[in-house]
Amino acid sequence: MKIAVLGLNHGYTLAQQAKKTPGLTLAAVAGNNESAKERAKELDVPLYQDYKELIDNCLLDGVIITLPNHLHKEAVKYCADKGLHCLVEKPIADTMDAAQEMIDYCQKKQVMLLVGHHRRFSAKINHLKHLLKSDVIGDLVSVNMTWALAKNQSYYKEAWRVKAGGGPLLINGIHDLDNLLYVTDLKIESAYAAGRNKIRSAEVEDVVTAILEAEDGTVIHYFLTDGVPSPWSYEFNVKENPIYHFYNEDCYHFFGTKGSLAFPSFRCYQYSEEEYGWKHPLIEQQFVPADIVDPIAAELEHFEDVMKGVIMPRVPGEAGLRTLEVLEAINLSIREKRRVTLRESKGK
Repeated sequence: MKIAVLGLNHGYTLAQQAKKTPGLTLAAVAGNNESAKERAKELDVPLYQDYKELIDNCLLDGVIITLPNHLHKEAVKYCADKGLHCLVEKPIADTMDAAQEMIDYCQKKQVMLLVGHHRRFSAKINHLKHLLKSDVIGDLVSVNMTWALAKNQSYYKEAWRVKAGGGPLLINGIHDLDNLLYVTDLKIESAYAAGRNKIRSAEVEDVVTAILEAEDGTVIHYFLTDGVPSPWSYEFNVKENPIYHFYNEDCYHFFGTKGSLAFPSFRCYQYSEEEYGWKHPLIEQQFVPADIVDPIAAELEHFEDVMKGVIMPRVPGEAGLRTLEVLEAINLSIREKRRVTLRESKGK
């Protein structure tokens, strides 16, 4: 299967992996800065500054789109017009309207749309999903999620990252929210959130606290910041990407009627029936997964099968839209300083 990668920031990682995937041929890449030139040279593939020129001139089966969020819709539609299957990096789009338009357009053009929530291919995330479904901690009562770290100052030199359509909620928080929906299958009913730009004074948030309520009564607390030195984040704790330092900490905690579970350590705390309650010692168990899988590699192998028509997308556009819907409710709550239901966020 011949593919191209549009955008060489996160796209560079995908392009590198594509070169290692036996069933894929990286035909070309698109990017328009000095870094893109260096990376295309290292990848040993043609570089196009205009991705549309690449699409028009290369014989392809599919395209990986890692352009800025607000360009996803235009790029997907352009590729769909050429009959090319699309793997579009998360978030699926910068707005729900744009996401729905992309889904509808790909269906009309009969091309597959796979959203790049690659953590759904993680062995640790899938092990977490299995444990939660196995009733090991009973009925889920609450979830506490933290994503706190400090990015390099140079990261913010790209203007789109500090304007509407960028920011850590859409760029990073979307991952955590998708993890939440995937491992719990919760249907989020409402969001109440506060967001500030206290650290950088940019147009977009740099600190967010959100309380989410699910239809079954589960309550989720989520804290996110990209401007605080901290060891508590998925990237630093899960040890799936070698570019990040590893800290033996947990970033998610799940609280149930029978016990509590930490992720990614998989430490579980419970009481026995005979000695139940705070005057007795907790019983600790650890449910470490047997397998370790590179989620990026697994995602690309899956995309190959999607392009071949062997399998339907594991993360279809509709899944990306559901995650974006939760994020848009959070953003609306931040703007209007009130509790927002997901039903009303659809109309904003």
